[in-house]
Amino acid sequence: MVRHWPIVFVFEGVCLLSWPSLCTQTEGKPSSGLITSQKITQENFEPAVGEQIRRAYDAARRNPLDADEIGKLGTIFQVYGKYELAESCYRQALGLAPGSFRWVYYLGNVEGWLGKYREAIDHVREAVTIDGKYTPARVRLAQLLFDSGDIDQSAKLFRESIDQNSRLATAHYGLGRVRAASGDWAGAIESYRRACEIAGDYAAAHYALGLAYRKAGSAAKAREHLERYELVKLSSQPSEDPLMDAVKSLYAGGLTNFAKGSALAQQGKLREAAVEFEAALKVNPGLVMAHVNLIAMYGQLSLPERAEQHFRAAVELDPGWVEAYYNWGLFLIQQRRTAEAAEAFGKAVELNPNYADAHAELGLLLDNAGRDQEAQRHYRMALENNPAHRQAHYLLGRSLIRTGPLDEAIAHLLSTIKVEDRKTPICMQALASAYEHAGNRAQALYYLREGRDRAVSLKMDELAAQLKRDSDRLSSGTELP
Repeated sequence: MVRHWPIVFVFEGVCLLSWPSLCTQTEGKPSSGLITSQKITQENFEPAVGEQIRRAYDAARRNPLDADEIGKLGTIFQVYGKYELAESCYRQALGLAPGSFRWVYYLGNVEGWLGKYREAIDHVREAVTIDGKYTPARVRLAQLLFDSGDIDQSAKLFRESIDQNSRLATAHYGLGRVRAASGDWAGAIESYRRACEIAGDYAAAHYALGLAYRKAGSAAKAREHLERYELVKLSSQPSEDPLMDAVKSLYAGGLTNFAKGSALAQQGKLREAAVEFEAALKVNPGLVMAHVNLIAMYGQLSLPERAEQHFRAAVELDPGWVEAYYNWGLFLIQQRRTAEAAEAFGKAVELNPNYADAHAELGLLLDNAGRDQEAQRHYRMALENNPAHRQAHYLLGRSLIRTGPLDEAIAHLLSTIKVEDRKTPICMQALASAYEHAGNRAQALYYLREGRDRAVSLKMDELAAQLKRDSDRLSSGTELP
């Protein structure tokens, strides 16, 4: 599986930062445990952003029984990716105003982004009950149910959403995912195509439609939509959710160099991104986020001295910044300093026991060292904290092929092929191995061939060749070496 270097962003819900608890929550009672203004002042924000947060905080402090003021503070935290703080505010606002659609809906969304799927489903369902006419909430509930594995209820809600508003591209795309998961490729094509008609630059829909056409044997149409995906994959994607757009509109600007660096990093322009992050540090030397990102940038650019410089600077500024240790661990693996990498990931999970990515990486190092049981424990901890963690499912499944039980290995690996991307043929290769070890040659052969088709279409020539060799071996009746 390809490793992910976390880049810290400052907008549109993609920040991985951890703050101390904003407030304590007692069921049905408002909390007065707001963090101090001094703590907010100490955070690494450009002046305009810091001032925006301080104004919202002061209003909440002056009006501790006003659900709207507490909730507004939550929206400010949400727009900058501070989901745990936003969650605390929304819970407090909901305690002050039970039955509020806005606060229960925002709460469900941030719980979903935090991986708390059960609570997210319950709260978004409550929002739909409060206001059944707000279709984006129904779409969001359908998405959460699909991600949790409840395909039937997800399909029902996507159809209801389309009945309410046939122009919601996200609802058609969601129904397409349901149909694809059920093997209804004609239906999936119909839904994905409708999503693309409504939102011409909807990258995910074009990609899914291309794969569905390929599955249906329409190579030319598949190529057309996969090429379209490459053209629009960096474009703004459809939101169709006015309440979420209202939160995004609160972004105060600022952090200009940092935002440019984040955008360039997303595009793979690492040197240009590093220049922008360095420029951000000239403006604000205490911007830990920039140091954390530069560990990743210089690690991938094979500039070890600079990567280490920024790791040391990050932990000196804030020794509790978890992503600094995680990025440093990835860098150390790249340098083949595996013992030190294990220490870095160990520090990350010590600081944040819920950090699924760090558990997965630490497990992989232990697995490679022959410590199967310890490795599997960390994979399971990753999945406890994020049941949808694809890499952890893959690594645990692969480990269980060696140690058993094989039925559990197969179950974990099956969960990795629900998504169609460049990792899918790799996952299918492991799944085929699990089936072969379990004595099910028919299924093993099926996934070898499916994986090879995908590898060929994605121009992963070496993998395609290996899958072809394995398929030929299995077809000839040759035993595993």
